[in-house]
Amino acid sequence: MAQPEMSQKGQTYQNYGAVYTETPLPAYYVTPAPPPRTSFTSSRFFKAGIVALALLELSYLSRHLFIHKHPHIHPHPYPHWDDSISGLNHDADDCSVWDHYDPDHHSTSAYNGTTSASKRFDAGDKYSFTIPTSSSRYHFASWGPIDKSSFEVIPVESDKDQIVVEVEVTKDPEGIARVCSLPSKSENDGERYGVGFYAPRLRDRDNYYFPAFNVLVYVPTKSSQQHLNSFETRLGQFEHIFPDLSSSINFSHLHVSAANVPMTFESVTATDVRVSGANAPIRGKLTSATDLIVSNANREIKGEYTLTQAGKIHLSNANAPIEADIHLKAGDFHPRPDYYVQASNANAPISIKVVEQPTGSGLFFKASSVMSAVRVHLHAAFEGSFKLTNILKQPYVEVINKDDDPAGRGRERFVQFDRRGSTTSGRVGWGSPDDAKEHAPGDVKLDTIGAPLELFFD
Repeated sequence: MAQPEMSQKGQTYQNYGAVYTETPLPAYYVTPAPPPRTSFTSSRFFKAGIVALALLELSYLSRHLFIHKHPHIHPHPYPHWDDSISGLNHDADDCSVWDHYDPDHHSTSAYNGTTSASKRFDAGDKYSFTIPTSSSRYHFASWGPIDKSSFEVIPVESDKDQIVVEVEVTKDPEGIARVCSLPSKSENDGERYGVGFYAPRLRDRDNYYFPAFNVLVYVPTKSSQQHLNSFETRLGQFEHIFPDLSSSINFSHLHVSAANVPMTFESVTATDVRVSGANAPIRGKLTSATDLIVSNANREIKGEYTLTQAGKIHLSNANAPIEADIHLKAGDFHPRPDYYVQASNANAPISIKVVEQPTGSGLFFKASSVMSAVRVHLHAAFEGSFKLTNILKQPYVEVINKDDDPAGRGRERFVQFDRRGSTTSGRVGWGSPDDAKEHAPGDVKLDTIGAPLELFFD
């Protein structure tokens, strides 16, 4: 249920007092009635008003006599900053600095001691940051109305343990673009871990007046794959471009999000992967050791997704297709791992193929859509139960591979199934159906409404 809106000045409370009416008794004498007594209620409100005025005056004097402004804070002409962002001081000298970066000098200093919140910045202004690779996170965030921008990661061979971030203002007609190293508060002596981009929320302006940025993130690479810490973005309309980093970098976490712009990953590896977008495609190759989550809306999810050990993959979308090839690997993990794969959609199809699965491993797979097709191809190593439910159409099941035993033991494949109304269920495996100990655990559940529902055993 939607919450009631609240005024920016806070909620207004109203007091409703009781109304007293006095009915005079009949007068049986001629002498005038005595003067009315002072109302206790009126006197009480009058005294309360006097006390309130006195407190207000005392508050005003205290504020001006005993409270001093921080010397690093100075006013700016745009009052609509989002001050709720934790750890960000929008007016601090070390937050609003631009040094008019000169490419010939390659300055990487984040502080030059000068700032002006009202200063105009022309298109082409550049700025440079460095983030130590020892930082626990490399975080990039944006706030406020920013027009479509770009965010690109570039691997470079370097013996320096630092990430270099170059920022170019590609559009800023109002001169309001701001950039900030994180953490940005003057009293915080912590190590720098990221960069923020933001603009004030101007009233009655369209995106022509919003600033735009081009961000290049240079990540150092070594002769062999190196482990780096958490790479995080919380960027609005910043197109994400990641090259092939799989052979050189393994992040502990890859948590990235954007909206209205594409997100492309040529090949990126991390222990934990979370990608979130909206209104633009998410494409590419992602590899994870534990969790791999991709969510989108209104544009397609298309990619190749790999788990290197026991873990889960979750793909969710709405109003646009999901197309995925899934690789499940075990390495030297014993006993064989269990994998959990889930895909959900609405008003758009799901098409998933499990390209690899270790023999003897367990796969627990769920996929559902509404008014759109669901097509799933399972690897020959899958063994277990399956259930397909489609209210308005008959589900379709096909066994493509009947005798090519993935374990190389010459076993034949068996399929048992039963159809009841809109549901088709059954079991598939290799060897004797009666030898439960011989078969790996697994379960597949697929459902949709009014569209093709198909399961293929490759």
